[in-house]
Amino acid sequence: MAVPEGLRIGDLDGASVVRTRRTTQELVFEFLRDAILSGRLRGGAHLVQDKIASELNVSRVPVREALLQLESEGLVRMEPHRGASVVWLSPEQIVEIFEIRLVLVTAALRLVVPHLTDDQVRRLDQIAQRQEAESNMAARARLNHAFYATLFEDLGRPRWRSMIDRLEREVERYLLPLDRPHLGHLELVAACRPRDAERAAELVGKHLRQVAERAAGRVRELADSGSPHVAILGARGKRGLRARPLRR
Repeated sequence: MAVPEGLRIGDLDGASVVRTRRTTQELVFEFLRDAILSGRLRGGAHLVQDKIASELNVSRVPVREALLQLESEGLVRMEPHRGASVVWLSPEQIVEIFEIRLVLVTAALRLVVPHLTDDQVRRLDQIAQRQEAESNMAARARLNHAFYATLFEDLGRPRWRSMIDRLEREVERYLLPLDRPHLGHLELVAACRPRDAERAAELVGKHLRQVAERAAGRVRELADSGSPHVAILGARGKRGLRARPLRR
């Protein structure tokens, strides 16, 4: 699905920051990744390097490097003679990612939970309490990341942790609009307090299986309706992007 005529990537929120700061590859990457994860760039949308570079007022080099980094994170597909496009996962691929996440996360829990310090458990409890009281979904997502960052801060396996984080990013955009099962982190903290790694792994494993089923089911519904590339993060209509007024 091509970017709709008349819709400019340069009009999306954040583009002015890139232009003003004559950004590096990291800023271009962060801007495009945010647009993908928020649903402003839909699955299947073509990403034309020259057009992006022109609208963001940067050279093609940082754009290409950003697209390659997005490809390494599973968010963009680079194909010969076709260029780059935003990845849209199938239900089977979503289930597979969750299966891998389940193995990695539960194994990591079994490693870290027995060795949690009292200070770490205290901080986990504080984050969980704040999350329970928070109604804003974006704030809850940030607290969720903070919770697991604290839980796994002594995992000591940077590649392992990187894999967990990458797989989470690959499926997060399919989860935001869902009424997904709630994993009570206070319950997880209760398992961490006596260092019960098996109970912690059981809670998280059950949660991931339930969320995988709902996410895959939602994508199947979209495919059955003939709209496999429709953004599921609140965008309306059939346009490939949803532009917002540029704040200056």
